[in-house]
This record gives sequence, structure tokens and C-alpha cells, in this order.
Amino acid sequence: MREYRKTHKLTPEQRLRDNARSYAGAYKRRGKIAQKPCETCGSDNSQMHHPDYSKPLLVVWLCREHHMELHRAT
Repeated sequence: MREYRKTHKLTPEQRLRDNARSYAGAYKRRGKIAQKPCETCGSDNSQMHHPDYSKPLLVVWLCREHHMELHRAT
């Protein structure tokens, strides 16, 4: 990836999103953010969703189905 990034730079928007995901992922691995069930259906198999990438620790927990549904709607 390091070699690829040298020739394929991220746009400022992509960098913001990547940083937010990395920041939240590190907090999750360290136990600072606990995984919760899907806010729509209650499934334990949930993913982090960032409604606002400028607030990386503000996440909504959604299962894959509802996460993709949300992204298709926007």
C-alpha cells in the first residue's frame, strides 16, 4: 500500500474519511469504543458508520444490510 500511495494520492475528502475510520478503529481496538448491536434491527454483527467524518468518534452501529441500505439512499 505504501508504494501504491506514492503514485495514487488521496483527495482531501478521502484523507478525512480514511483518518476518521482509522481513528475510530484504533479506539475500538483499545476498548475505548464498544461495539453495539445494529440500531435498526438489533443484530450483534454490526459495523461502524460515520454520519459526520469531522467527528471520528461519533459512530452509528449498523448491520451490513442496513449500512448498505443507508449508503444507497444517500
